[in-house]
Amino acid sequence: MGDGEPVFVIAELGYNFNTLDEALRSVAAAAEAGADAVKIQTFRAETITTRSVAFPPEAGGVNQYDEFKQYEISEDVHAAIFARAREAGLTAFSTPSHPADVELLERLDVPAYKIGSDDLTNLPLLTCVAKTGKPIIFSSGMATIGEIDEAVRTFRASGNDQLILLHCVSNYPVRDPSVMNLRVIESFRKLFPVVVGFSDHTTTATAATAAVALGARVVERHFVLDKSLPVPDAFFSADPAEFASLVRTVREVEAMLGDGVKRPSVTELQMRRDTRKSLIAAHGIRAGQRLTEADLIVKRPSVGIAPRDLPLVVGRMAKRDIEADEPVTWDLV
Repeated sequence: MGDGEPVFVIAELGYNFNTLDEALRSVAAAAEAGADAVKIQTFRAETITTRSVAFPPEAGGVNQYDEFKQYEISEDVHAAIFARAREAGLTAFSTPSHPADVELLERLDVPAYKIGSDDLTNLPLLTCVAKTGKPIIFSSGMATIGEIDEAVRTFRASGNDQLILLHCVSNYPVRDPSVMNLRVIESFRKLFPVVVGFSDHTTTATAATAAVALGARVVERHFVLDKSLPVPDAFFSADPAEFASLVRTVREVEAMLGDGVKRPSVTELQMRRDTRKSLIAAHGIRAGQRLTEADLIVKRPSVGIAPRDLPLVVGRMAKRDIEADEPVTWDLV
């Protein structure tokens, strides 16, 4: 991941499944839609939340402990999901919320970790994950620049500089485009010595498209096999068709960005020849005739002498007869 590499697209499965079969079919669908990776969430209700707090209304308003308890998955289910992802050619990893979750994921030898926005200031967990020595993708929703800087320094102090920082707005979904502040991506690229990406909580491909244009090298989007599934994030997650459309758009944008060097494209060369202008004989010119401006006209195509060189041509003599409407080239004067 990084500059010069294709944008890395992550399908965030989270816990958008009720059964192992749904999870495995979700992995296959994400691969078919063009994802590079799938990510789930690793947690235990007892270690992620108290029993008394509810989600905000926008996220369903339900008791957090009850929801997390319902969607806990076993180590065996983790292993089956990761195995199916590897079979499909996908990178598979997870977001832990507690050191015990990290231990589980280490037993399964995940290749990378994700830190959610909720744990950005959980420095003990950041240190625990950093010490695995594996790449860390971390989201910055709800954060200040100072908090992000502290997180980066915490990771690096533990000897881990394989960091990918995602711009993120922690609303589910983001309904007001004006809160996206996507230029933060440019700021992150200037401020931090890390790969920068975008975690998308909108419901269209617009934000991800703009993020890639601004320099995001990673895009993460919530993914669900079917929006009709009774899972918490289904209503704002991308289904397979939407995710495939997102991937196509991202690939088109990164292809369009190029290297930043302005020059005629290969596809423009014929158009450049035929539609740029040059010096053309305004009428028939005899051999030996000294040329004046009245003998020349500037028009298409561009195979003659460039218009900027008109002063260098006036006063020269024609080497041979030049027909009316013939491009005037240097070998003719």
